[in-house]
Amino acid sequence: AVVSTQSTGNDKSVIPAWRRDRIRDHISGIKAKLDKAKIESEKGLATENAAEIASLIAKNKDAPIIIEVLKTKGTSKGISEGLKTMRKKAPETAAVIFAVNDDDVFFHCLVPKKLSSGMSLRADEWLATFSGLLSAKCGGKDLYAQGSG
Repeated sequence: AVVSTQSTGNDKSVIPAWRRDRIRDHISGIKAKLDKAKIESEKGLATENAAEIASLIAKNKDAPIIIEVLKTKGTSKGISEGLKTMRKKAPETAAVIFAVNDDDVFFHCLVPKKLSSGMSLRADEWLATFSGLLSAKCGGKDLYAQGSG
C-alpha cells in the first residue's frame, strides 16, 4: 500500500519527467521484489496447510463430514492442495476447511457427488450460509466452492 501511494504521489510531483520516470521504475522494482517475497513465503505455508489436512484425513478417515480451522497460518492454495488429497483418500467425506492468516480468512468446501445429488448438499450453498458472518465473498459449484474475506 505504501509503495502504491509513493508511486501515485510521484506522478503528481513537480520534478523533471526523466527523474519521475526513474523514481517510478525504482518503486516498481521494489514492488516486484515484495510480491516475489510474499509468493515465496506462501509456498511454505501451502505445504504446511496440505500436510495438516493430510493428517486430518488420517484421523477422520471414516467421518462423513469434517469442519476444521487449520492451526497453521493459511493460504487458499494450501487448502486447495489439501482438499485434492482428501478427494483421493476420503472420497465420501464432505469438508469445510478454514485457514486464517494476518490479513484474511480463507475457506474451501468439498462435497462428494453422492451427497450433492442424494442429499442436495451443495458446496456453494453451504459456504453461502456463513460467508456473510465473516464479511467474505464466496463462489463455486455443487461439489467444490471457496471463499475469502
